[in-house]
Amino acid sequence: MKKAYQQVVDKDHGDCMQAVMASLFELPLEKVPEFIKYKEWFEPFWNFLKSQGYEYIGMRHNRNYSNLMTPTEECFRDFKFVSRLGITPKCLYKYNGINGYFYASVLSPKYFNWSQQTTHAVIIDRDLNIVHDPSPSYKDLKRYPLSRILGYNGLIDLYLIEKI
Repeated sequence: MKKAYQQVVDKDHGDCMQAVMASLFELPLEKVPEFIKYKEWFEPFWNFLKSQGYEYIGMRHNRNYSNLMTPTEECFRDFKFVSRLGITPKCLYKYNGINGYFYASVLSPKYFNWSQQTTHAVIIDRDLNIVHDPSPSYKDLKRYPLSRILGYNGLIDLYLIEKI
């Protein structure tokens, strides 16, 4: 992995996703789509992965985050969390990712707000350790918002990307 850093830090319009993809694929930032310019980012993301010989195969979610953000789900109806879609300590061991690294999301330290959650892209290893944060202002960060409550270093979801 060759670390790239985001150039735009702006609530809901930062380029952390672009910097993470540049880092994972060891590309200059300008060779990765500017995902923040798209109203719907998933199709450009999918196409970019394909152009690199990879594909998106799904997501894993932090159940603790889901429960914290929508507590009434379990109060008023039977709610079954699909465990195969959850983040667990060994959930990445059967995947290769991109040279052993994975794209994940955390809550934004700078823009954390209970009423409107803003996420931030990071890179993790198989053990769910955050190994690169593309924001230069987070170099001395000790932990992400709610990480003690959420567990898993504050990860809220991770993307499964595999070589085609």
